[in-house]
Amino acid sequence: MSAARLKGDLYAIYSIWLREMLRFFRLKSRLFGSIASPFFFLAFLGMGFRNIGRIPGIPEGVDYMSFLTPGIIGMTLLFSATFAGLSVLWDREFGFLKEIMVSPVSRIAIVLGRTAGGLTTGILQALIILFLGIMLGMSLPSIQGLILSLVFMILIATTFIGLGLAFASKMEDMSGFSLIMNFLIFPLFFLSGALYPLDQFP
Repeated sequence: MSAARLKGDLYAIYSIWLREMLRFFRLKSRLFGSIASPFFFLAFLGMGFRNIGRIPGIPEGVDYMSFLTPGIIGMTLLFSATFAGLSVLWDREFGFLKEIMVSPVSRIAIVLGRTAGGLTTGILQALIILFLGIMLGMSLPSIQGLILSLVFMILIATTFIGLGLAFASKMEDMSGFSLIMNFLIFPLFFLSGALYPLDQFP
């Protein structure tokens, strides 16, 4: 790959990433909605089960808020994949996707730009939920645990944003995409052990 082509691809990745970031912060309703729903899960479930004593299956010395917060962060990252895929369908609807597809940049650069934008917004949302969890009483992890959790956030977000982009590239209907993603995401979320220990299942 020539230096000019590489420079063009890097600029394309940056431009698509910047566009996703500007769109995220300009759409105040999306920003509020992406934080409000996980926060309500965290506040009502966490504070509701806080005083019922030790929950079977949760390790000794771990309170329910500390157990729940990582799961709600995972939920936030899962649902950010839906928005990453919807943005592709939205751009296809209004012709922007066609414009970048005919531009002299590689398809990989386009996918990486989309993934980077979705990853950044997802991680920002997850860090906000982490901060809110600490404010609500979650035990603060060690520095090593915090770094490790950030690595897992990046891996989870990248995986499911890639999944969302893969589905979006094969679909044209936004409502159908939302239904299919919810059909995939909700079972994964409820079977992940985020809300309750899985060994309590019948």
